[in-house]
Amino acid sequence: MHGKLTLTRIADALSLNASYLSSLFHRSEGISITEFIRNEKINLAQNLLMYSDYSYSEIAAYLGFASQSHLGTQFRKTVGMTLREYREIYGKKNAIL
Repeated sequence: MHGKLTLTRIADALSLNASYLSSLFHRSEGISITEFIRNEKINLAQNLLMYSDYSYSEIAAYLGFASQSHLGTQFRKTVGMTLREYREIYGKKNAIL
């Protein structure tokens, strides 16, 4: 999930046609493969926001987003809050040990 992950790369690695893989994945999982990848990256971003001190731009680069802004937009669409809001609420500083 780190870096740029595309349907074409996955299809090539599996020796499948990209369209066939996309159709097969959607039929099996009910969402597109790109949506699945984005959701998994957002889950990883949530973990990094909770348990690390990495900056937002470091997290974006690590997960292969084009920019911190792009990560922020996708994160807000999926989670319903900004990166900062999420870290302030769920970050390790607020963890009960």
